[in-house]
Amino acid sequence: MLSLNIETSRNLTSVSLSDDYQIKNILNVNSERPNHCELLSPLIKDLFESIPFSLNDIHQVRVNVGPGNLSSLRVGIATANSISSFSRIPVYGISSFLLYAYSYQSEFKNLVTLFDLRNNLFAYARFVKKEEDLVLVEQNFKLRHDDLMHVDMNNSTLIGTGSDKVQIAHFDKHFELNIDSGFSIDSASLAKVNLKFNADHVFEDMPLMPFNTFSFVS
Repeated sequence: MLSLNIETSRNLTSVSLSDDYQIKNILNVNSERPNHCELLSPLIKDLFESIPFSLNDIHQVRVNVGPGNLSSLRVGIATANSISSFSRIPVYGISSFLLYAYSYQSEFKNLVTLFDLRNNLFAYARFVKKEEDLVLVEQNFKLRHDDLMHVDMNNSTLIGTGSDKVQIAHFDKHFELNIDSGFSIDSASLAKVNLKFNADHVFEDMPLMPFNTFSFVS
């Protein structure tokens, strides 16, 4: 099943085609500022010209719905909605929480995906890995920086755009906290997500909208 994947949550403009979990091709443009309005449509055109597929071959569209830079997200979501409506194919909005969690390949006992929102607010989800499956064990989509001190991060790896706002010294009561602030995603991450994972993080209602009205700082 061919999927067109669109990622515009930060400065990176990324599109890819995947067949189930296998990436057929991917194109990325990383800019100093979010300029998806100028880049996204030409990049999708280049993607289809580079491989022997057309828009008529696509069975679904997947797009990151955030949290992320709100203006950037809206470009990707509007494009995904338009393609879905025009081609009459399903569109799936997937949260950044899942995209980071499914893409992280390093070993972990607990994985916290943390996002920096406006006005000193954060959102997070905590996952554990059981055999080959991810399990969501905790989430909070609106908490202040001081409240992070009360999040259970024992034996955890912390990733996401909020991870560089956190210092291990803030969590001196937590053991074996690993902060990987350099980890990021692209549109290939969308192909890795199980669409049946959780209704709080995978959306099918048309038209898709951003995850919430917040945005993290790019």
